[in-house]
Amino acid sequence: MKKISAFTLASLLLTNVACAQAPVFTSLGNSGLNVFAGVKLEQKGMEPETYILEISKDKLASTKIPMPAELEHREVVALFPAENNMMVVLSQKTAEQGDKPQFHSYDTAKKEWKKLAESDCVSFAKLKVKSDSVTFTCVETDKKGEEVETQKTVALKGVKLSKPGDITLPMVKAENDNLSAELMGDAFEWKQLKVGLNKKEKIFTP
Repeated sequence: MKKISAFTLASLLLTNVACAQAPVFTSLGNSGLNVFAGVKLEQKGMEPETYILEISKDKLASTKIPMPAELEHREVVALFPAENNMMVVLSQKTAEQGDKPQFHSYDTAKKEWKKLAESDCVSFAKLKVKSDSVTFTCVETDKKGEEVETQKTVALKGVKLSKPGDITLPMVKAENDNLSAELMGDAFEWKQLKVGLNKKEKIFTP
């Protein structure tokens, strides 16, 4: 039996708490011009509804970005700022043991979505991000029934990620120049997003 990812386990626990719950944040990204945060609304026995909340740097105002049909029930696991007004979204179905994580690009200027790639890595928490690829540290079960770590790299053609580096999920803080963002609340139940610009701070809810 494959190890259930942290995101899958958290989703299962949240689903069993109540029939309907207030929406919560799941992840965030920071391009330096905008903050993006994944949002999830769960109801018992139903697939979660998801969307992205965008916070503009110039006005510190929020805008809801709806997900395309193929992503509206997938949890937003990570958000990567990219060049040319692009944001790359890593998503995964978190019911039961989850599915293959997928990458989609979102053009913030044209409001267009495009699928980039997917990875055969259900359980993961660490990512190595390069400008044109993401490497997963996957936790799998070998033939002896023991957990082992493997590396799987996914190439992202057509985009150039602007914040390379090593990431441990979930991301709860993201700073870029003088724009900062932080998810507030209990782990996997973040109900507030604090955005700071210079000495100004503002709290957002899903």
